[in-house]
Amino acid sequence: MLKQTLFLATTLLSISGSAIAADDERWFEVEIYIFERQGNPYEEMLKNPANINQRQPVDMILPLFTTDISGASAGLTGCTEQQWIDNPEACHQQLDAGHVSYPSRIPMNIGAAQPQYAKVGESTVLLADSQAQFSDIIATLTQEADHKGLLHMTWQQSMQPRRLATPVRLIAGDDFSKRYNQDGYSIDHQQVAPVIPQFNFDIDFGTTAKKQPIWQLEGAINIYLDHYLYVETALTLREEGQKQLNTASLNDNAFSSEPYQTVSGTSSPLPYLYKIWMAQNKRVISDEIHYFDHPNMGMILQIRKMTQPSEMTDQLPEKPSQEVVIESNTQTEQTPSDH
Repeated sequence: MLKQTLFLATTLLSISGSAIAADDERWFEVEIYIFERQGNPYEEMLKNPANINQRQPVDMILPLFTTDISGASAGLTGCTEQQWIDNPEACHQQLDAGHVSYPSRIPMNIGAAQPQYAKVGESTVLLADSQAQFSDIIATLTQEADHKGLLHMTWQQSMQPRRLATPVRLIAGDDFSKRYNQDGYSIDHQQVAPVIPQFNFDIDFGTTAKKQPIWQLEGAINIYLDHYLYVETALTLREEGQKQLNTASLNDNAFSSEPYQTVSGTSSPLPYLYKIWMAQNKRVISDEIHYFDHPNMGMILQIRKMTQPSEMTDQLPEKPSQEVVIESNTQTEQTPSDH
């Protein structure tokens, strides 16, 4: 009898806790537009300075474009969109285990095939292009010189405290992996080290790593709620340029870690893919449009209040009309009621 009573009490507490969690969910709609602009491509940092949430990010982009060839041949369909949201780590492992075909370029506009809306119990929902509201902003910005759009997408997510928040993975633009290595140097330039004996054991242990894409833009955005809304960005923009190497100093050290060596002793510029970081942590106000600034790129972001999934009927809500004004970088004080 005691065992049955304890079981019943535990069940009721679990149901009650789930109901409270659902009632406490605070959903917001997020829209971002990231663009590249002319800056100084040689201001490169070797290490990402971002202090971003290290949880496995939700990937709403790659599942739209990747093809698991080995899985298809075995009759597998791979992860569904909801599985990518619920368990992205397992889906990434599944992709890594197979032979995956990636596109050579990710288009700027990312959206679901048809309008969607969040449901209770979900965490992140990608919206359709028709549900976005930045068309006027993008049209204005594209008229500026040296402006190049990279990524535009809209989604809805349940806001959590930082320790529970799940970042969203962002990728866009070209895949440079056919022209550059991960270290940034061109694959067309072969290493030359005449003073080092070359030992080549022609043995395949089956451990050759699959070549991963090198996207023009990649990183993550983490949005969380701690009385106020906060946005953390950790983005990498890659730009093509040239890097000057001091080959004389390379030849002084036969075991130099530099990937390219010559015997001329002269400096020779080589094609190089620079990494440029944008790492920011900013408190934002819901419904206002915020601008994240960087010499080489920029991001327009808006976090909008929305009808909560628990209050939804079967019909999608109408998109509100909105006068768009881009705010300056000056922080504005706010009260918790703004959110």
